Amino acid sequence: MSKQGRNIQANWLKYFIIRLIISLNRHIILIYHGYMWKGWVELSIEQSILAVLSFWPSTGYNIKAEFEHKAAGLYWGMSYGSIYPKLKKLEEEGLVHPIEQEEGGRKKKLYELTAKGWQEFENWLQLPPAYPIIRDELLMKMSTWHEDMESSILISHLLKRKEKTEDLLGFVKAWPTNGISYISDVGMLSIRYAELRLEAELKWIEESIHALENNHLPKGQDPNGNTEKLLARRRGQSVKGK
Repeated sequence: MSKQGRNIQANWLKYFIIRLIISLNRHIILIYHGYMWKGWVELSIEQSILAVLSFWPSTGYNIKAEFEHKAAGLYWGMSYGSIYPKLKKLEEEGLVHPIEQEEGGRKKKLYELTAKGWQEFENWLQLPPAYPIIRDELLMKMSTWHEDMESSILISHLLKRKEKTEDLLGFVKAWPTNGISYISDVGMLSIRYAELRLEAELKWIEESIHALENNHLPKGQDPNGNTEKLLARRRGQSVKGK
């Protein structure tokens, strides 16, 4: 094996060991706090349900609505699928219990936290939160864009993003005064974070569009001449395809 191959193999081994240590540390923390669920992602879904129920007793439909409103992606960032199997599991664990409520002559099934559920929820609040993992298709495309692609296409992507970001910012700004939502004083700090994040994104979009339109891009680095190699490979394949 070449020296370069050995270095790549060593780097992958280091990466694997680091990820293993992080995973083990997370599970040790969960065991220490008495959690019985396996897997960080599943725990997050179920604990998020407990968090919503801490606001007030809710139906499965209303819980799901909390995960699907316009700005939900700024906070939850995951797909929850069907809520009801999760609620059933939480009920079996003794963390929630169903209550019936009559409204307009019809009975509704709501879920409420038990004493054990409140304890589980508050244990989770005390755990150090994981750093958010960003999955942004636009950033991935920009990171791999090359000069044989029309910049006008990328500008159209940015304009589409700007439209969505402006819509979200308007929603977030109106959120605390919509007369419907419950937002605590501490919760307002997270609303402020969302505002600042979206405002910063709009500023970045404007700067990016200006740089692309005026061909005034910030200087990158290419110590190994990869730009020329990438374009040669791409153009070589184009010739073969003709």
